[in-house]
Amino acid sequence: MVDLANALCAGCNEKLVGEVIRVGESDHFHVDCFKCAKCESPLAAAGFFARGSNYYCSEDYHELFGTRCVMCSNFIEGEGFTVQGRSYHTSCFKCSVCHGNFSSGSRVLFEEGRPICETCRNKSVNATRTTCKGCQKEITGRSVVAMEFDWHVECFACFNCKAPLTGEYMVKDGNPYCEKDYLNLYGQKCKICNEFIVGRVLQAGGVSYHNACLRCHVCKAAFTEGQEIFTQDGIFWHTECEPYLEGMGGAESGSEYFDEDREADTVAGLESADVADLEEQLDDLKVEEN
Repeated sequence: MVDLANALCAGCNEKLVGEVIRVGESDHFHVDCFKCAKCESPLAAAGFFARGSNYYCSEDYHELFGTRCVMCSNFIEGEGFTVQGRSYHTSCFKCSVCHGNFSSGSRVLFEEGRPICETCRNKSVNATRTTCKGCQKEITGRSVVAMEFDWHVECFACFNCKAPLTGEYMVKDGNPYCEKDYLNLYGQKCKICNEFIVGRVLQAGGVSYHNACLRCHVCKAAFTEGQEIFTQDGIFWHTECEPYLEGMGGAESGSEYFDEDREADTVAGLESADVADLEEQLDDLKVEEN
């Protein structure tokens, strides 16, 4: 039994007075101190997730630690499982061709990361397909099935560095690339964290950002697609948050973020898109014997 008279708030480390909330076995917070470790939004009246000693709102937890289903691209909550390093909702794991469920004990094959039943696989196989897509010579022995073609193992290589592709690869203009070269040649980096963006990207003013990195300077909340925002000197804020910006350290206090003599740029709306459909182009090789 915790003696609340001598206990400290896990958020501010001050004595517990007033309304208190208990989280887990031993953590106690002032109600106002129980906030998301990422965006600092209140958690007392909302659902939350715990990781280590930190607590997160649902949105930030999934952005930071969540796993997406390969089939529907949504975060997996509830029942799910992982096959060959790829994760699926239980309800989404169906044949990608006929959309039928897999019965217990049935054989599941994979083509370019998508599950396919044996019946559909047999229908799609062309028995006369024995020519290598790379060198156009006849294939004997081991071959690779990728991009709907057969290749000699040594012929299926990165279009840029020519290194053989033995695992995941990406496709651009019909050519396969290793992940390193693809990102270096065509990848987009987040303006805030300077890391390559894989999956969804937010674009504002012609600059790209991770969804989790681009947040309002005032309220710390994320922006939604199509939402009008203001930007100046590398910071962004919601239009409704602008009255509070100067109070956070505006022109009168010499803030480096606010210049009252300079007009802020208006970004008509955020655009959200896939970066070269990376999640769909991380493909698995299938090696066969002829």
